[in-house]
Amino acid sequence: MSKHTGGGKFGKVQNSWPFVKLTINADSVSMRTILQEVQIRRESIETIILKRYFLNYRFIFKHNDPTIKEVIEFWTFSPDSVANALRSQGYPVT
Repeated sequence: MSKHTGGGKFGKVQNSWPFVKLTINADSVSMRTILQEVQIRRESIETIILKRYFLNYRFIFKHNDPTIKEVIEFWTFSPDSVANALRSQGYPVT
């Protein structure tokens, strides 16, 4: 398990750094803010796209879970540690 701090987007709601906590487990990935939490099970994750934006990097979670809002993103200034943690648990990061 690993934990990371950053920003993120859950559907239409955006939270800037440092208000999102990303937790990576062998069976799921979860993101939490003061008001919200979303957990994506491993079997629902199709791919995780890493994109560089102007000031940060974004991990965009593509999934097939109909109970979760469509757009799930985690934003960070330190993408290597997050990407390594995801890959070490077997998640597909492209």
